[in-house]
Amino acid sequence: AGGGLGRALSRSLRQRGWTTFGADVAACPSEVSHAISLPKQPQGQVEAIFAALRQQDAAKKLDAVVNCSGGFAMGTAASEDLLGGAEAMVASSFYASLVSARVASSFMRPGGLLVLPGAAAAPAALPGLLPYVPVKAAVHSLARCLAASPVEAGLPEGAKVVTLAPVTLDTPMNRKAMPDADHSTWTPLETVCEEIAGWIEGQAENGAVYEPRTKGGAKSSSSCDRPLRLATSALRRLGRAIRHRT
Repeated sequence: AGGGLGRALSRSLRQRGWTTFGADVAACPSEVSHAISLPKQPQGQVEAIFAALRQQDAAKKLDAVVNCSGGFAMGTAASEDLLGGAEAMVASSFYASLVSARVASSFMRPGGLLVLPGAAAAPAALPGLLPYVPVKAAVHSLARCLAASPVEAGLPEGAKVVTLAPVTLDTPMNRKAMPDADHSTWTPLETVCEEIAGWIEGQAENGAVYEPRTKGGAKSSSSCDRPLRLATSALRRLGRAIRHRT
């Protein structure tokens, strides 16, 4: 909840009159209605969220569970920090998605929405992003398994599972990493928040992979079966910028 998208989404949903629960290993932002402090261990995260939601009598009442956790890590097979980067990505993307699925199983209402954090580049072959792309691909695989038969997968009746697969979001971290990039092609967080709100209100298609795009300031959202050149190029620029700054 404490990242750029999590903050923006909490603020957007509260402005719509919805109650929000934010969970994070770091300090939760003031934008959330109820903050849940998380340990680093995944099972401990499940237990902390379950305890907090039970205190609010939230069983089978949540309209949506949205995982805004993401992360980014570069590395090749020759990188000394390859395993460290991979562990961080697994924790922030894959384990966080499994935790979200567990929460949705017990606390989401029938017909609710589960959103997981994928990436437009997940199907791509990027040699310099070994910790990043395979983990994001695993999140996409998890979402497909959940969406194939939500009830059989342990989710409530009528649940919808959506993967958010952005190219580049206009976040403070990305602007800091790429100050000279063409920001007009980055998708504003407000656009993503509007999309997610619409999905919660019933506009989502189960199993869909949504790729928000922006070109010259124009906003759009589409399925993620387009060519991946833009996503690949954006990630490579981000990687070069981070490498240069470090």
